[in-house]
Amino acid sequence: MRFLSGRGVKLTHTFLDDESPMTVPSVAVTARDATGATVYTGAATSSGTEWTATLPALPEGVYTVEYAAGPMATDRATFEVVGTFLFSLPEARGSDVDLEDAVRFPTAELRHYRGVVEEEFQTITGRSFVPRTARVEVEADGTRSLYLGYFDLGALRAVDGPSGPVDAAGWVMDPAGSLRAPYELREGDRYTVTFSYGFAQVPEDVKRAGLLRLRSLLTAERSGIPDRATAFVAAEGGNFTLATPGRNGYETGIPEVDATLGRYKYRIFYDVFGVAR
Repeated sequence: MRFLSGRGVKLTHTFLDDESPMTVPSVAVTARDATGATVYTGAATSSGTEWTATLPALPEGVYTVEYAAGPMATDRATFEVVGTFLFSLPEARGSDVDLEDAVRFPTAELRHYRGVVEEEFQTITGRSFVPRTARVEVEADGTRSLYLGYFDLGALRAVDGPSGPVDAAGWVMDPAGSLRAPYELREGDRYTVTFSYGFAQVPEDVKRAGLLRLRSLLTAERSGIPDRATAFVAAEGGNFTLATPGRNGYETGIPEVDATLGRYKYRIFYDVFGVAR
């Protein structure tokens, strides 16, 4: 679940006992940032069995939220605040006439699958096409550098070392994925680094690919081709071989989408390690 920075965060939650919604008298909501610091506490309001809480605008990052219904139930979830989205929901609806139907494709479903596409694109390329903030713990190897495991590094937010917060003056971020200190770091010491990463603006070809992928996920039933098919014979005649995910270099099975994503992979990492982070 992702929200845009600079906007309020509207959380909704339903307590379930397997498939059955639970009726609870009250719900307290507590949200914490990646350091564990509390950023919000308050009571949720109900509409039937659905509970809603509206948080103030939060900075980029990953947050945990706890929904506590007294002794009856406690649920936990996570959400993320990002700098922008791969595409807007109006752009998604305008990309296909079927998606204009808000009854068949409600806003919540479009929002969910937009997040699915964003995560899939990052998994395939190892890069985020939207601005995000991460907090990772890494171990020093006796050099000045810490490899953070992300590409397109942006601003350094904070560094915590074995003895607590570190003055980050003089520390330099390498967009290719590492952080360099102004002095050697003792081998085995662990550092927690908070930083931004990702593209500042979504490339137009990636946005177009994202819209194509979204439509393929939401309207897959229209094709009439079985999920396991690798080829088919058209009624009008002719044999066709399908671009199948996981075969011949295809990731999503949509040639235009796969070709676009292929242009953004860090090839040297694929050549050396076989996969991108």
